[in-house]
Amino acid sequence: MKICLKFLELHFRKSVETIAFERVNFFWGKIGAGKSSIARLVDYCLGADINLTPALQLEFVQAVLSLEIEGRRLTIYRELESSNVVAAWSDRDHVLEVIIPARKADGVVVPGSSIEVLSDLIFHLAEFPAPKVRKGRRTADPSMVRLSLRDLIRFCYIDQDEIDSDFFRLDLEGDWARRAKSVDTMRFILGYHQDQVAALEAELQALHEQKMAARAAADALTKVLEESGFSNPIEIDARIETLSAQRDRVREAATAARQKRGNGGEHAVDTLRQKGRALSMDLQGLEDMLHAVRHRGEDTERHLNELKMLSVRFSRTKSARTLLAAVDFAECPRCTQGLPTRATDLCPVCGQQEYQQPHDHMSNEVVEADLKSRAGELQETFHGLRQQEQRIVRQLERARMEKALIDQNLDQRLRDYDSAFMSQALEFERQATALEQQVSSLISYRKLPERLAELLSTADSLHGQESELRATLLRERDKAFKDRTNLEDLEKLFLDCLVRSAFPGINDTFKVSIDPKSFVPEVFPTDAADFAVTSFANMGSGGMKTIFKACYALALHRLAAKTGAALPSILTMDSAMKNVSERENRELFQAFYSMVYELAAGELEGTQFILIDKEMFPVPEGIEVTVCSRHMAPGSRENPPLVPYYNVPEAGQQSSESTGPDDDEL
Repeated sequence: MKICLKFLELHFRKSVETIAFERVNFFWGKIGAGKSSIARLVDYCLGADINLTPALQLEFVQAVLSLEIEGRRLTIYRELESSNVVAAWSDRDHVLEVIIPARKADGVVVPGSSIEVLSDLIFHLAEFPAPKVRKGRRTADPSMVRLSLRDLIRFCYIDQDEIDSDFFRLDLEGDWARRAKSVDTMRFILGYHQDQVAALEAELQALHEQKMAARAAADALTKVLEESGFSNPIEIDARIETLSAQRDRVREAATAARQKRGNGGEHAVDTLRQKGRALSMDLQGLEDMLHAVRHRGEDTERHLNELKMLSVRFSRTKSARTLLAAVDFAECPRCTQGLPTRATDLCPVCGQQEYQQPHDHMSNEVVEADLKSRAGELQETFHGLRQQEQRIVRQLERARMEKALIDQNLDQRLRDYDSAFMSQALEFERQATALEQQVSSLISYRKLPERLAELLSTADSLHGQESELRATLLRERDKAFKDRTNLEDLEKLFLDCLVRSAFPGINDTFKVSIDPKSFVPEVFPTDAADFAVTSFANMGSGGMKTIFKACYALALHRLAAKTGAALPSILTMDSAMKNVSERENRELFQAFYSMVYELAAGELEGTQFILIDKEMFPVPEGIEVTVCSRHMAPGSRENPPLVPYYNVPEAGQQSSESTGPDDDEL
């Protein structure tokens, strides 16, 4: 994806600074001059968050970034601490300007398009569909998620803060979401998500949604039919036949009533009166029955409660008798006077003859069992009476409703009194019309089971299509993953970058292996029996980590230029020599930047470079590339810093312009 930066315009409180970009740009100089802030502000205009230095916190107001996307000019305005940007571009001789979220979508902002955030706008101007990857790769979920421009820029902007601590978020432990996004981006760049695979995944998702919609509709319709009592079409047909036959009989009766014109006959009012009287008698009978059932229920409930109390009393009497039998009374338990001396065979209290044998004509167990049995019978009777009462109440309500309807019809007939034959005919026709409406409603219900069968058939058909398409997609995806051509090319290009940059301990006899699941590279010798693997995670030197990561980014951009992958054609490397001394490691410093210049003049001639470091290595002879360099130093007029008027106070002094941090903090 061809993207080229044109200029960055920075609005400070006291000045406006413009930084023009060429194809190869080198910003170098002392620390605290604001070199890294240039790259961060470019990334800020492209939607990133930013931690401003103390100087920028005091002076920065707004940034304007101008760039070309596939030959189309785009200007982005972003103010300090703003979550939105103002984007302006030309479209068919019209200049469009819109306020658009930098990262968090909040609905479509350009009518007639799917543009919601800045990333969508850039893909739109590049005439490139937003890349999609399959969500839930280890599951059968066919849904797709989009990659944003931020996911691609991660491999185009090597930040100084993370250059020696994070390998493109591919080696994160614990942050699985961000790692998965980086892995998805690598798969997209390497062509694992080909156009054909993406199209099949989108088609599979559409089929899956149609199938789920059909099944949801079928489930809802099944529930409605079951609640209506018409889940079986045979039941509906039988009901339709019954009502149709009844309707035909009523129509015949209406015809016969009309044919009796002069023969008299019973008036419809008389018929309604008879029905009303019969219903009144039924109502009275039901009310009497309800009263009798309620009265019997109350009696049964009272008897049940009395039986429960008898059971309690019997238990208490039994306990008291058992307790008192062992008491040797010396005084009367009633008047507390001393008892007279009695014979041993007499009761010491009442003086009567003691029973030698206990009362065993009815044991306690038998009494308790009998009480429990009788209580159960009464409880069952009471429960049955309650159910009978509920049934009578329902019948009484239906009879009252029918009686009210008869009374209403009777009032209407009395107001519209007509001849006997006409009243009978009108009554029959009214009944026939009501029956016809019921038949029509049932015919409509009859279509619902057919519709349910159609939905189930559609869901089964879509399920079959989905299974076939999923099998095809699996074959295509396996083919894409088994095609290691691009991955093998990346391994070769990465080893070539390491060797050409004079990476310590590695030569062209080594081999690079990149895990297709994590895309983390490992380097090892091929001619040793016992060897140690070199990876980003086990490097003890921060300088080696920075060069290792920079070489991987260069190799990835070389592969994208070769295959035409949709990777933005910008590569920003902030402090690749961050932990490398240009004096102690002069050969490494020279070899790395010589390789960068050679690639910029050759394989990556379509890529724009923004190089930031503490020292600049000049272009060697024989390499045809023009480098636009800018030397920056705090407090220098010849080589001004990013904020030219910002003076850093010396120790123990205050600046006349402003108070600021140390050089290292700018």
